[in-house]
Amino acid sequence: MKRVSAVRTEALSLDEVVAAVSRPEAGAVTSFSGLVRNHADGRAVTLLEYEAYPSMAEKEMERILEAIEDEIPEARLAVLHRIGKLRVGELAVVCAASAPHREQAFEACRQCIDRIKATVPIWKREHGPEGPYWVGWHDARCAHGASGHHAHGSGAGHAPSESGHHHAMSSNDLRLPPLSGMAVGVLTVSDSRSPSTDASGRVAREALTRAGATIVAFHLVRDEPADIASWVAEHAHSGQLRALVITGGTGIAERDRTIEALEPLFSRTLDGFGEAFRRSSFDQVGPRAMLSRAKAGVIGSCLVFALPGSPRAVELALTELVVPVLPHAVALLQPSSASPNSELIHAG
Repeated sequence: MKRVSAVRTEALSLDEVVAAVSRPEAGAVTSFSGLVRNHADGRAVTLLEYEAYPSMAEKEMERILEAIEDEIPEARLAVLHRIGKLRVGELAVVCAASAPHREQAFEACRQCIDRIKATVPIWKREHGPEGPYWVGWHDARCAHGASGHHAHGSGAGHAPSESGHHHAMSSNDLRLPPLSGMAVGVLTVSDSRSPSTDASGRVAREALTRAGATIVAFHLVRDEPADIASWVAEHAHSGQLRALVITGGTGIAERDRTIEALEPLFSRTLDGFGEAFRRSSFDQVGPRAMLSRAKAGVIGSCLVFALPGSPRAVELALTELVVPVLPHAVALLQPSSASPNSELIHAG
């Protein structure tokens, strides 16, 4: 039977995850429901907005369920997480665990929600009278034997015991967008696109903004090495940008000259980025992935990523590779991070 583990944009059903783990050999089924509450930390909440990279989130959720089932072999788990805009009272996350005995089921459910909230890349923005703001992710966790009450934070959760009674769960985890406040730039290289038809640039800006970054520079240039190099050098050395994302001009056609413009500017290159991108891209487009010359490097203290002009490739590169590694990479470029063993420490 296929495991239920997914990020959804539509309303969640607790019955779905309970049914997914129910089986004849299970004597206990516990579940957790995290709901949107009307207040958090003394502030009124009218709406919650969850954002995620579904592919990354679902891979991590699947990894978590597999790990718990390895640790508690007789347990079976299912989880669903909602993204998008949720009103007060709507379900944000549901999970269920079954096992032959209640102790195993309680522990598996507790481990499931704890680990999901600790490592799955899902972020929350609260909306209220003061406007929208990113906050820590506060809702509930399984607590065996706790009495029923609303949990501290924006969500409340309940785990039915074997007899159907509910136990409250509580937590106070901090989950912020990975690029929160980071200044980045986006450059589109194209002979045929205009600002109104630049889908790749739009995808890049949207993906970076979802991750919490601030777009402080955006431009579109023709595929002329001198024009590319001039704009990139000016902005990379300005001291304002931590990272610069370039879309277009990384193929092998005659007019694809982004890489030629960048290579003289790089003080060092990140060879692993191109390798990782082509490996990930192979899963989508097959052998054509080898035709991409996607590349990354450092100019001054700015990380520069040169991506293909395909919106799909831009989304893949940013969500799967750039966003997850960028905070760590930026930290390594700061003077305070330098040490004789920094490469060993951070690479390990």
